[in-house]
Parts: sequence; structure tokens; C-alpha cells
Amino acid sequence: MRFGIILAAALCAAFAAAQSGGIWSQVSTTYNRPQTPAATLSDAQQKAVSQLLHSPGAFGDWDCPREEVNAAVKNARYEWIPVSDGQNVLLVESPAGCARGGQGANGAMWLILFRGGIPTLIASPKLGFSGWLFAIQPTASHGLCDIVLGWHMGARESGLNYFRFDGNTYQSVGSATLTFDENENGKIEPNPAAK
Repeated sequence: MRFGIILAAALCAAFAAAQSGGIWSQVSTTYNRPQTPAATLSDAQQKAVSQLLHSPGAFGDWDCPREEVNAAVKNARYEWIPVSDGQNVLLVESPAGCARGGQGANGAMWLILFRGGIPTLIASPKLGFSGWLFAIQPTASHGLCDIVLGWHMGARESGLNYFRFDGNTYQSVGSATLTFDENENGKIEPNPAAK
């Protein structure tokens, strides 16, 4: 009996490790920014998006004073992100300021899904959705493609965070470190699961 429990636990651990490494085996080390066309929003859409971004906690750990939140929302970059064939998903990226790092690469980001013209916040810095858009994966969950965000850490190193839609929001399902050697060969190493 005890052997069976140990064997089952070992198989589950091996499966979990394979699943974790599996998502990264499909991610290219070559950065090629996904095509995200600029979005022109109607006045009603703009107002609804502004209300979502002004909601409590929408900026997560980016500690921005109210006047800087107003400027960030007003000057944000709005783009349609191709994560679904049948649904409109808006990518919002913060401009220079309190919700973007000094080097400009890392910033607060949001995803807003429009269903019947009604916007719903499906990813935000509160859920760890910050950095820069690294890749849109061909794999999908609940009708929306997986997304990989990068976090600039140095000339030859970036953090990667893999997000999957759970039907309500995008959740992080794994993180990794992307490093480049002196010959610009990239390598993705999954980070151990947090305990």
C-alpha cells in the first residue's frame, strides 16, 4: 500500500514537472513583438475603460498618486490583441510615468474583453500582468490564446511569465528566465514552482 502511494506521488510530481516545462518548450527565445493594431475607441468605450482602470486596485503594486493615474489612463496605449477570432480584446499599456519603469520596458498592462459592447477587465497588474508583451501562443483556453509577458532584468536576461485564461481572468501558470550567451543564443529555464 505504501509503495503504491509513493509511486502515485512520484508520477504526479513527474507529470507536474512535465506540464511546467511543456509550456516553455513551445515559447520561442526570439522576440518578435506580436502585431497589435492601434485601437480607436468610441466615447462610450473610452469612458467605460477609464472607469475600469480607475477602479480600486486596478494598478496593483504600481503605487501611483491619483493625478498620475489620471494621466496614465488618459495617455495609455490602446491596441487590439489577437487572442481570439470571435471576441474583441483590448490591450492597454501604461505610458511613461509612475506605472512604467525608468528604462521604459516594464510597465503596467491590462486586458479588457468586450462582450456585447460591455468591457470586462480580464488581466491587470493586480494579477501580475505587467512588463511587456513577449508572445501570443497558439495554445488557447476558454477561447483565448495564452500570453507570455517579459520583464526586462538586464542586457542578457529577462523574466518571462506565462498567462492562461481560466474563463474569467488571465492567471499566471508559470515563470521562467530567458538568458542569452555571448553568441546571442537564448535559453529558457523554468523557475521552480513557488511553495
